[in-house]
Amino acid sequence: MNNLGELFRQIRINKNWSIREAAKRMGISHSYLSILEKGIDPRTGKDSSPKPDTLRIISKAYDYPYEELMKAAGYLNDDMPTDRKFDLTVFISNINLVMGKMTIEEFSEDIHLRTGYSISPKQIRSYLNGDIEPFPGTISILSNYVGVSPDFWYVFNTEETLVNEQTKYKEELLKSSAAHFNKDYFIFTNINEEIRNWILHEESHPYLKVAMEAHKKKISPNSMKIMIDAMFSEKTR
Repeated sequence: MNNLGELFRQIRINKNWSIREAAKRMGISHSYLSILEKGIDPRTGKDSSPKPDTLRIISKAYDYPYEELMKAAGYLNDDMPTDRKFDLTVFISNINLVMGKMTIEEFSEDIHLRTGYSISPKQIRSYLNGDIEPFPGTISILSNYVGVSPDFWYVFNTEETLVNEQTKYKEELLKSSAAHFNKDYFIFTNINEEIRNWILHEESHPYLKVAMEAHKKKISPNSMKIMIDAMFSEKTR
């Protein structure tokens, strides 16, 4: 059982719910919830790794902070700077600046639409009331949403400094993208010319898409070769 699975189990036990009752409230099968609690998918032998949408369903059913589940699942990390003192008053001022004329509900929905992550209206209202401080995961989500570095939330900002910070953030992203592109281009120009020409040929693109998908799903080249050889052998019989 991994840490995330143990967390799911402990939350459920604390609510005195059976696994069937919890699954019913979530709208998922009890067998799937059991897999999530065990942390291992028996079909693959690997971690069950629930997706963010699944974590959102669980968060709502258990009334447990979504971002804490995201952190436990490894989607978010504690990257909040530690060398600067956090000031809730500063944070509230910056939230109001970013939110502008949006209502709290509209702000929450816009964050979800633009990042895929949820910060509930209830949470936002608690921040604005000064009742709670944001988790590091919240800072990451908001930084991504606004298009600024995490340092933005540690100092008072104005509309002018907000625009400046967003511009700096975009410039850093462009530099990073350019560096990555240059590295990939260097690798591409140094591969065998015959392979390079094959890659550039339009008829090769469907095969490249299959190879990229296989790589994404961590299917090894040897496994791919065995499957292709088997299918070719079957076809030529």
